[in-house]
Amino acid sequence: MKNKKLEFEKEKLKVGLNNSDIKKVDNFFDELDASIKLPPAFRKQLINDYLKAFEYLENKNYSINKIIRLLDLNDLGSFYYENERRYLELDNAAIVYPLGMRQHEMPMFRLSAKLKKNIIPELLQIALDITIKRFPGFACTVKNGFFWNYLETNNKPIQIEEEKDIPCKPISRLSRTYRSFRVFYFKSRISIEFFHVLTDGNGGLIFLKTLLREYFRLIGTLIPIENGILDINGTIDEAELVNEFKNAKGNGDFNTFVDGRSLQLKGKRIKAPMSKIIHFVLNVDELKKITKKYNCTVTTYICALMFLAAKPCIKKKEGPFNIQIPVNMRKFNKSKTLRNYSMYFNASVNVKDISNKEDLIKEIGKQIKEKGSLENMGKMMETTGKLINSLSLVPRFLKNIVLQLVYGSFANSMIGLSLSNLGNIDMPKKLKEEIDKMYFLLSPGSPNRATATMATINKSVVFTIVKNSDDDTFENKINELFKKDGLKFKVEGSVDYEA
Repeated sequence: MKNKKLEFEKEKLKVGLNNSDIKKVDNFFDELDASIKLPPAFRKQLINDYLKAFEYLENKNYSINKIIRLLDLNDLGSFYYENERRYLELDNAAIVYPLGMRQHEMPMFRLSAKLKKNIIPELLQIALDITIKRFPGFACTVKNGFFWNYLETNNKPIQIEEEKDIPCKPISRLSRTYRSFRVFYFKSRISIEFFHVLTDGNGGLIFLKTLLREYFRLIGTLIPIENGILDINGTIDEAELVNEFKNAKGNGDFNTFVDGRSLQLKGKRIKAPMSKIIHFVLNVDELKKITKKYNCTVTTYICALMFLAAKPCIKKKEGPFNIQIPVNMRKFNKSKTLRNYSMYFNASVNVKDISNKEDLIKEIGKQIKEKGSLENMGKMMETTGKLINSLSLVPRFLKNIVLQLVYGSFANSMIGLSLSNLGNIDMPKKLKEEIDKMYFLLSPGSPNRATATMATINKSVVFTIVKNSDDDTFENKINELFKKDGLKFKVEGSVDYEA
């Protein structure tokens, strides 16, 4: 360890120790030093992570032997030494994201776990340092090829950040520390923000659960490796990196892919991707009583309320209004892929027909069953594949022009709102006991004014509305509709996300 500042920090750890423990500290950091083959700035960063964690545990009166066991350097593997490069083609869903991006917009989503105790940053950082090696599809940067963008693995350590800004701000691809995801902490909340090019909500959940497992292990709570948690020292399963869209079967054509333009919510769009965030926290048992009364699923019920709340926000009195709903394709074939593997359909109702809740619920339930079927989703996947194949030999700079038009202007104009429901999040019982609530946030794309998401854990259902407009009619109407159905709920606002 040649850096004087790092040597000084290491010497501080040895104050008051006996000779045997001093030797153990020296050996630990010599071994750490020998495990790293990174540029100087990143080498210093990783060593500093371990110095801070070591100091934290020492101040908690952990013995040197226990600290060394907890911070087991075997958990680093050879990730920060060998720098084995992997090059991954983008999956079919991700392929349009870097090409179709507009200025100040980047398709981002966030997964958060609010714990019952405040975060210990020094240990969360180590958890991230050792977890990332198990996810080569996430330890990536997006690179520009002649025909397509692609992913390149990157073994530079990623620094967690204390949250001080609006969620899901675009990630600068010009920064030397650029990664395609980032990890934040704020009081008791851990949040991961993903550039959608890497994965979807279900793949992101596997990473978050695995990270949480390692974090709790470091603070002394051992969580079993089950319910989607991966062993950070296990062999990487190539099935996790598969582009499942290439296995799609169907008879899709471009007409399968096309819906009419949707009417949009009113309100002046604000440049910030998430200018306002509202969480409605509901009790899962109460919500299920309501859905049993209407004989429908939770997604169908919430979607119906969204149509009813949207009507007073739409200036025109007639015309289609579409709510986009994703389908997790893993439920059809038990795929292990951690990459994007969701398809989408639009639940569509003419504004003039949005009136009776019971009729809406029946109509939406019917559309979800038919449009979200394996047959229909297979056609959509096949169509996406045909579109991409048709552009295979077109240089990337020309694709950029085409997909800016098709993806940026056309596709988003077919959506009025979106509803993404992660459902009941499956976790080991011991991990659930440490978590208060889960949050899922998705940034709206132009010209949309809002997105809605849901995440459920323990007895809490968090229904989140993300806005990028100055009009609050939609969320106020949702509030009114929940009350009308007798649902008790708490409202958390975006003040939680402000510095």
